[in-house]
Order: sequence, then C-alpha cells, then structure tokens
Amino acid sequence: MNITLVAPSVSLLLLALNVGSSSTAYAQANSQARPQPAPASRPSRSFQVGGYAVVGKFTFKSSESFDAILGITSAPVVGGGARVGLPFGGLFVDAGAWRLRRDGERVFVWNNTVYPLNIPVEVTMTTVALSAGWQFHLRRVPKLLPYVAGGFTSMNYVETSDFSTPAEDVSDTFGGYHLCGGVEYRILGWLGAAAEATWTTVPDALGGGGVSKAFSEDNLGGTSVRFKITVGR
Repeated sequence: MNITLVAPSVSLLLLALNVGSSSTAYAQANSQARPQPAPASRPSRSFQVGGYAVVGKFTFKSSESFDAILGITSAPVVGGGARVGLPFGGLFVDAGAWRLRRDGERVFVWNNTVYPLNIPVEVTMTTVALSAGWQFHLRRVPKLLPYVAGGFTSMNYVETSDFSTPAEDVSDTFGGYHLCGGVEYRILGWLGAAAEATWTTVPDALGGGGVSKAFSEDNLGGTSVRFKITVGR
C-alpha cells in the first residue's frame, strides 16, 4: 500500500515541474518576440547663423579731449555684424563693426583753457570687434535670451581738416578689448530685438600731443548702449 500511495505523488510532482518550465519558456519567448521601444535620443545640436543691425550711443572715456574738439562727450554709432552659435550649449562667436563720425574744430589748450582756432575738423572712428560669449536659455521665458561676451577690439581713428598739413592729420589703428552684456527677445523664430551695454578700452592711443596731451588722456575707448535688430536662428 505504501508503494501505491507514493507513485501518484511522484507523478504529480513531475507534471507540475514540467508545466512550470513550459510557462517560463513561453514567457521568455514572448518577451523576446515583442518589439522593445527605442531609447529616447538627445536633441541634435547644430551651428546657428544670424546677422544684426545696430544703433546706439558711444560715450568717450577721454571726455575732456573730445568735448574740446567736438563739443560733445558722446555720439551716435551705427553698424552691424554676424553671430554664429556653436553646438556647445550657449557658446557663440560674434564679429561686428560700428562707425562714429562727427564734425568739430581744432583748438589750442593752455592752462586747461580751450581756445578755438576756427579750423573745421572731421573725426571718424571705425571699430571692429571680435567676441566670444555665452547665451543663457531660460526655461520659464524661452523667448528671452540673456548673454555675456568679450573679446578683441580694433579701432581706427581718423582726424582730418581742409586746412591742415599731412603731418597735422591723424590716421591710425589701435588695439584693445571689450566686455558686454545684453538680452535678446525673440519676436519670431527668425526675428529678434536686443539691447546691450559695452565697455571698451583702447589704451595708449592718445596723449602723444595736442589736446589729449594737455588733458593727460590716452584712452580711445568708452562705454556704449546699443540696440539691435537680429535675424536668423
């Protein structure tokens, strides 16, 4: 009787094990056959190219010298440039240029007193700025793009008069650097407006003679506030 009772138990145990193995194999086969979702890919980055037109106001660091010659300490500027966004976060490079042109008169300075000479003079300043910077992306305000930048400045200074000799005229190019910060607002996907402030220093450009030497001023740089219309991505 013991043999009769044990045999059915062993048979049932073997049957249960066989069913379990078949279920596991079926589940694994079904899992392998079912297509798996592809992993989410990161958004691709690419170069972004754009241009801009700029107008603004430049305030001279050597204010006494320019006030004596031009009668002003600041003047309007116009220009433009191009910007290339690099595929590394908010990094970008920028190449821009602006020009300032004003009419004044030659003067003579003695004991800090300015004596006009009634000789018309024309002053032209042409600046080329090469910059690298970073543009910040705000999640809550995606259309608002603050940025900071800095780089090399090349400034060409020309001072001419109809009644002067070539030795009295000035035409030279000087190097310096600049720092700027601003914010751009994307009106459309390809159109924007920006405002920025820039500090520029061009040391040892003046002071060799004339009015700037009398006032002990040698820096051709200054500060500017500029407004831009931007196009592109």
